[in-house]
Amino acid sequence: MPRVYDVIVVGGGHAGCEAASAAAKMGLRTLLVTMSIHHIALMPCNPAIGGPGKGHVVREVDALGGLMARVTDECTIHIKRVNTGKGPAVQTLRAQTKRDLYSLTMRRYLEALPNLFLFEGEVEDILLESNGSVKGVRVKHGTEFLAKAVVVCAGTFLNGVIRIGELSYPAGRRGEFPAQALSQALRRLGLQLGRLNTCTPPRLDRRTVDFSSMEEQKSDEEPLCFSYDTPPRVYEGQSVFITRTTKTTCDIIRANFHRSPLLYTISESSPVRECPSIEDKVYRFPEKDQHLIFIEPEGEDTNEVYAQGIFTSLPEDVQWMVVRSIPGLENAHIVRPGYGIEYDYVLPTQLYPSLECKHIPGLFLAGQINGTSGYEEAAGQGILAGINAGRYVQGKPPLILRRDESYIGVMVDDLVTKGVTEPYRLRTGKVEYRLFVRHDNAHYRLSRYAYEVGTIPRERYARILEEKRQIEEEIERLHHLTIAPTPELNALLEKKGMPPLRESVKAASLLARPSITYGDLAPFDPSRPSLPPRVIEEVEIEIKYKGYMDRQRRQIEEFRKLESKIIPPGFDFSKVRGLSREAQERLTKVRPGTLGQAARVPGVTPSDIMVLLAHLSQER
Repeated sequence: MPRVYDVIVVGGGHAGCEAASAAAKMGLRTLLVTMSIHHIALMPCNPAIGGPGKGHVVREVDALGGLMARVTDECTIHIKRVNTGKGPAVQTLRAQTKRDLYSLTMRRYLEALPNLFLFEGEVEDILLESNGSVKGVRVKHGTEFLAKAVVVCAGTFLNGVIRIGELSYPAGRRGEFPAQALSQALRRLGLQLGRLNTCTPPRLDRRTVDFSSMEEQKSDEEPLCFSYDTPPRVYEGQSVFITRTTKTTCDIIRANFHRSPLLYTISESSPVRECPSIEDKVYRFPEKDQHLIFIEPEGEDTNEVYAQGIFTSLPEDVQWMVVRSIPGLENAHIVRPGYGIEYDYVLPTQLYPSLECKHIPGLFLAGQINGTSGYEEAAGQGILAGINAGRYVQGKPPLILRRDESYIGVMVDDLVTKGVTEPYRLRTGKVEYRLFVRHDNAHYRLSRYAYEVGTIPRERYARILEEKRQIEEEIERLHHLTIAPTPELNALLEKKGMPPLRESVKAASLLARPSITYGDLAPFDPSRPSLPPRVIEEVEIEIKYKGYMDRQRRQIEEFRKLESKIIPPGFDFSKVRGLSREAQERLTKVRPGTLGQAARVPGVTPSDIMVLLAHLSQER
């Protein structure tokens, strides 16, 4: 029986799939152990991918050679560009997918990878060498698999308990067993664990929903896709419908607060404040009766629809009353009631930015085990952990993504530096340098790393480099191209609400005006080259936002100065004179690797950083 691998990945959720795929693409013999092969990349919550912040991560996963974007494109039934009323920094995509097809498609991709092997089983223990480094895993019934690196992506399975009103029972997800032994094993290894919770909404029978009283939201008419390798296309046929709660809805929920086991004023575990249950929303906003509800399709071959916005752990009898108090759902039939789930997670401050455990060499953690919520956050951590597990086996330095170059970098830095007290969810507001880490430029930012570690082929990287060259050359050409005033041009400017030209200007200066597009200037630029749409998009953004980007570029330079000041491993913060006691304790616990990371540790003040900087400079 082949029992020796280079990398073992525990868990077949979105984090585990990306971790296993990355390690296998790097040429490493990889084993993915999952409790159910039929539930690989399952979507137990919303069968949707993307949205503000999350869509950015999907693009970054794709840029790093991951699978989520390609699988999404194959399974999409509804897609929209979101945040279109705002600038390009926060715009991204959100797609509804065929839930069951998504899982099957992900499995097909994994089974096609030459170095990847699947095994159905429950991991009960992490095996260590005598020196404390990882040796492998033991599954139920005693079988042992050996590897130099192990990536644990346990999702909500660690000591999971489902709660529906007064009912509770052990489970990892509804209908699946929890991973109780693995949770105990992690504690035996010395890792500190906490407890979190989240909720899912009831699923409804489409045939019993009155869509005529709801607001319809169709897919965008423009061709769209997530992956760099997928041809964009228009999606038709499936719509999302919007309704709202009523005063009756909120009154029903208020009357049953005491029956909600995971209401944040009652629960002993931390709830999802950024994606709260319906009872949490009613409790926190007593003056508000109308809360948005989105009725979303789960596929083309099922009558099941998803009630986005009715996340709940209320008893089933209350769920029926809540659902039927909402316009359009008066006669709705619940196919599957919603439920809450509590689960263990590992405090992520115990990890390096590579997602390797600080005190257990070769053990990496990714996904909800690190305190995050969402498929996209899990996938982003998964591909980074898989790459770094592979680099660990290869004896190479880890890939560390910075805050100024990726959403994944922001997420990981937040986790390992600040920790979490509630499930962490990415959003654009957490990213300081949004103009430089946009949805549209993910591949130009990160593909170099993917090519260097071996997760994308040379042909793809060459195409990306060629597009970057085209972008730079076109920007340069427009800065040198002079356009003279003509009656046709002035007529265009007048139509756009701008004064006419009285003298010649550079094409870049015209394009920098808010209402002028690259296409508008085509009649006055007969020598322009033929360029792909995504190249044109980059050219337009770079020129229109140059002033803002120059200012943010200076901020990034200051940020990198702090990031470049290394704090030596094993540094004794207690010996730094003038450093506050709180700063000493917090820095000793987190053990930041740079002065920049130290500045982001909660409780560390700017004066503490100045003292630490002076001490480090003196030591050098």
